[in-house]
Amino acid sequence: MGAPCRLLVAEDERLVAEGLRAQLEDLGYEVVAVAGDGRQAIELADRHHPDLVLMDIQMPEMDGLSAARVIFETLGIPVVILSAFGQDSFVNQAMQTGVFSYILKPTTSQGLNAAIQVALQRYVEQCQLQSKVDQLEQTLRDRKMIERAKGILMTKRQMSEPEAFRFLQKQSQDRRVPMARLAETLVEAEELLGTKGPIFPPTGSPSSRPGMGDM
Repeated sequence: MGAPCRLLVAEDERLVAEGLRAQLEDLGYEVVAVAGDGRQAIELADRHHPDLVLMDIQMPEMDGLSAARVIFETLGIPVVILSAFGQDSFVNQAMQTGVFSYILKPTTSQGLNAAIQVALQRYVEQCQLQSKVDQLEQTLRDRKMIERAKGILMTKRQMSEPEAFRFLQKQSQDRRVPMARLAETLVEAEELLGTKGPIFPPTGSPSSRPGMGDM
C-alpha cells in the first residue's frame, strides 16, 4: 500500500479541529498539522506541503477563502472548504478561488471522505489537462522557432525550404541537440548580428571557395 494522503486542517475552534483530526485519521489519512487561522494555514502549508488542505471560512487573521487562494495559486495545493455557511455568496466566492470541494458542517466521515476523494481526483485531472496545454504551447513555440530558423537559412544561404529543414535536421543529429534548441540558437545569433552580414556564406560565394592560401 502507498503512503497515506497527507492533509492540513485549518479550523479556529480547537474542539472542532481535534474532532476533524480524529475523523480523518480514522479514515486512514495523515494530518500533518492543524492551523488556527488563515495566515498560519499558509505558513504550515508552505512548510509541510500537504496533498490537500481542509479549510474553514471564518477564521482570525485571514479568512479561509483568502488563504485558500494563496495556498492554491502560490503553492499549488488543492483546498476543500469545510464550513457551516452554505449561502450562495460563499459558495460562489469559493468557486472563484479555485476550491475543489465545499462541505457543510457538520459532516459525516463518509461525506468527508467522499469530498476529499472527489477533490483529489479533480486536482489530478486539472494538472493533467494543464500539462497537455503546456506541451501543446511548447510544441507551437518550437515550430515557430524552426520556421524562423529555416527562413534565415533560406535568406542567408539561398537554400530552398526542404534544404533548410534537412540542414537543421542533420545539424541537430550531429550535435545531439534538439532541433528547436538549435533553431533558437540560430535565431538568437541572427538577432545579435543584425543585418550586417550573413551568418553563413552563401553556397558557392567567393568566401566559401578555397583561397589562394588554401590551394
